[in-house]
Amino acid sequence: MSGLGASVLFVSIDQDQRLAVAAVLDGLAPGPELDSLLEGLSAGALAGEDLAAYLRACARQQARAESRTLTAMHHLGRARAGSTERFSGVDEFSGDEVAAVLCWSRSMATRKLGLADDLEVRLPAVGEAVWEGRLDVARASRLCEWTRDVPDDLARHVGDVLLPVAAGMTVGELIDRIEQVVIELDPGWASRREARARRNGRLILQANPSGTATLSLVDVAATSGLAMRDRVDALAAAIRGLGVLTPIGTLRKEVAERLLDGSLTGLDDHRVALLLAAEYHAPGDDPGPDDPGPEGPSDGGPDDPDDPDGPSDGGPRGPSDGSPSDGGPGDPGDPGGPGDRGPGDRGPDDRGPDDDSSSTGGARGDDRGDHTGADPSGADPLGGAVGGADECTEPEQGLLDLPDLPGGTEPFPALLDGPEPGSGRVRAGVGEVRLRLTTALGLDDLPGQVPGYGTVLADHARTLLSRYLGGEWRVVCTDDQGRLQHVLLARRRPHPPRPGGSGQRCRAIVELHVPTTLLAALDPRDHGRWAALLAELQARLVELPREGGPPVATVADLYRRRPRIEIDRWTRVRDRCCVAPACRRRAQSSDLDHTLDHAFGGPSLDWNLGVLDRHHHRAKHHGGWTLHQPHPGHFRWRTRAGVHHTTRPKKILVEPAVPRPAARPRPLLDDGAAWTDDDHPDWRARYRRRTGLTEPEVTASAVHPDDDPPPF
Repeated sequence: MSGLGASVLFVSIDQDQRLAVAAVLDGLAPGPELDSLLEGLSAGALAGEDLAAYLRACARQQARAESRTLTAMHHLGRARAGSTERFSGVDEFSGDEVAAVLCWSRSMATRKLGLADDLEVRLPAVGEAVWEGRLDVARASRLCEWTRDVPDDLARHVGDVLLPVAAGMTVGELIDRIEQVVIELDPGWASRREARARRNGRLILQANPSGTATLSLVDVAATSGLAMRDRVDALAAAIRGLGVLTPIGTLRKEVAERLLDGSLTGLDDHRVALLLAAEYHAPGDDPGPDDPGPEGPSDGGPDDPDDPDGPSDGGPRGPSDGSPSDGGPGDPGDPGGPGDRGPGDRGPDDRGPDDDSSSTGGARGDDRGDHTGADPSGADPLGGAVGGADECTEPEQGLLDLPDLPGGTEPFPALLDGPEPGSGRVRAGVGEVRLRLTTALGLDDLPGQVPGYGTVLADHARTLLSRYLGGEWRVVCTDDQGRLQHVLLARRRPHPPRPGGSGQRCRAIVELHVPTTLLAALDPRDHGRWAALLAELQARLVELPREGGPPVATVADLYRRRPRIEIDRWTRVRDRCCVAPACRRRAQSSDLDHTLDHAFGGPSLDWNLGVLDRHHHRAKHHGGWTLHQPHPGHFRWRTRAGVHHTTRPKKILVEPAVPRPAARPRPLLDDGAAWTDDDHPDWRARYRRRTGLTEPEVTASAVHPDDDPPPF
């Protein structure tokens, strides 16, 4: 701490009580004073909370420096030679100025200049927050990127709504909220934007440096994309249940590849799963020297392109956790059983380059709360074993009759969730959708959420409801502030399930959110096919305590290792996701951890349980992190560095943004599609409008008929 005077570092108050370094650092805004203080401190001389405060102060100072750099770019891109006057806006040549000075590519310079222009012109409040150190550039850039095609008035309103809370969100949470707020403010405009994007959908095949290829379906409807994912996940789960140890991400890829390349034409789902498992178990497929063996890297490891907390930058979503023991034994600190685990970790949960992930699966129940299509232990077959990806060989006659193949050729119940769905229907695998009951009833058009995917329009959420009629329907009742009160399982559906159709049993989860007071006030007779469900729920509300709360504990709950399904369900709904700081791994693909280990007398009750993904579960038992739960759902962490963090239950229902109706329907902004001959604007007019130039327009008479038009 050399060079730091006591009068600066320690502030005397109340009879010379000295504030710690952390308090001093946290109390300073970015600027020369904070910079001087940081220059006099050494990170190597700090520990615990002081070191954490030092890092926060460095981040604020860095935000100020980056803001200054972006402002300089914005001025250089609009500068006139020999003058301090500026063009009115950036244009296609502005990025060249920045690229030449910093030796950047033109695309990188243009991208950074676009961010600078957004923070200066389109979203000045966001730019001010970066300058003051209240928001970092990573979150500011997401606010700009995810409102890029949004009308300016809506974009500014999104900033006004989210700026007060953005700094406390992960990047993925912030993107989710941006999408929700945009749709809440103008659902009609958001629907038209989505429809236009679907019309411009395309398929892209791109070569990779390794000699492989990447196949992408761009701008498909959300419901279609989720259906494709569900089908692949359901098949991958069945194949994993047949003893295939291929990492789950690779297994999903192989399933999708074989479904599209035509090699499985004519086979139903049952025989597809048996065939791919038989190929895996065929003799002579030992891993080569460069292939991962049974102890190879698990899905979602640090190099997984879907990992939000890893180095990858570019996947829309990715998993948040990637320990090498994914899917291995459960609670390492509890020797008395396989572990407190729900489904294995897999798939993305979040969607920013820094914080992304898609998980599917989890312990499911049917209408009565029983496990349906799930492992009795609560573990999902998509999580679990890790291992190498043996190369598949071409199938030979009789492979399906291998005697050692688990399950043989007999039907394997609970793996594919019922019979073939029939021609033209897609199997509903392990999906999940959350939406307000009022949206499901058609009383509003607020967006829904698909954990592991993101925000969906109200119409798409209602479509998923129809697809998941045979899944587990949870009705989550809240108080007037949006906090959890009751979790009910709906025994009825909006209309009877159709045999062989979308009403068949499946492992999907539907969460309907509603304030308890609103549910009690609804008149079932006003809602047609929903009447029976609403009447059932209202009758059950009468029997529940007014203040709400978890399932009533029994004596058996004090001794059983695994919580009963009602407590499991309540805990996952309460926590929503992993309760570790800044983690968003969804609850259904994470473990249930005993805060006080069961081996040391910790009961399997809600106040001693919390959702932890596999990585943070291991951090607690093997990484030096400690955890306490002073109140149900409130967690106090102490990391191995001695830094303390607190997490608490999230609101189930967040008050929607106040709608800002336009005088007329807002137009869709230019999406970069090619202009037609009829509507192509004059490029000179566009250039003058962007730059503010006043030079006279070049007329047709001033151009020699033999001259080529610009750009010559």
